[in-house]
Amino acid sequence: MADYPDWVLEHKKKGTYVNRVGDRYYLYAAHSERIPGTGKVRRVHDGYIGRITEKDGLIPARDKVSGDIIVYEYGLCMTLYHLCAGVLKGLNREFRTSAERIYITGILAHTYGDSSRDTYRSSYLSVLSPGLDMDRPLTDKQRTGAGRCERMVADIAARRFGDDAGEVSRLLKRLHMVEVNGRLYGAKISDRTKELLSKHGMDWRMPHGES
Repeated sequence: MADYPDWVLEHKKKGTYVNRVGDRYYLYAAHSERIPGTGKVRRVHDGYIGRITEKDGLIPARDKVSGDIIVYEYGLCMTLYHLCAGVLKGLNREFRTSAERIYITGILAHTYGDSSRDTYRSSYLSVLSPGLDMDRPLTDKQRTGAGRCERMVADIAARRFGDDAGEVSRLLKRLHMVEVNGRLYGAKISDRTKELLSKHGMDWRMPHGES
């Protein structure tokens, strides 16, 4: 191991390594892999963590944004998706391969009054149930099933939240998930939202934590 100063080594944890360039020190993530057919092990670079200085310690790398930034409505659609899971089970028995499309159509129609492709793509439902062809017209039977699903979702939400249904809907619609560089970041949950969800016995978490 290279002879690094203590103020550098204190940041070198398991799964990382330090690279010195001149009088500067850079920290990287890495893991080890065995080379097939040999007894040797190689280090695989997993990304740049940041620069280490004696004065400031570890200075984290700034993320560079590449590609599109995608914003999803998350709070209400995710809640309804899981809250009404029993509706999906019934649809699976009746419609089988098209059940998920009908279920998503019903939730979108209840939440936004619209189940178009653009509405689907701006909802976290497109992450929960990816790849649905929302442009393909529903058959008469499927359309009837989607309408029935919409009414059942509305009824379940009304019974679950009672007099708080309107406020719960309004607050949850404000919660968004943002996708940046292929990673999802959740919005902060307000104290009032947490209070209402706790009141109604919902153990509710944003995936990947709150940002």
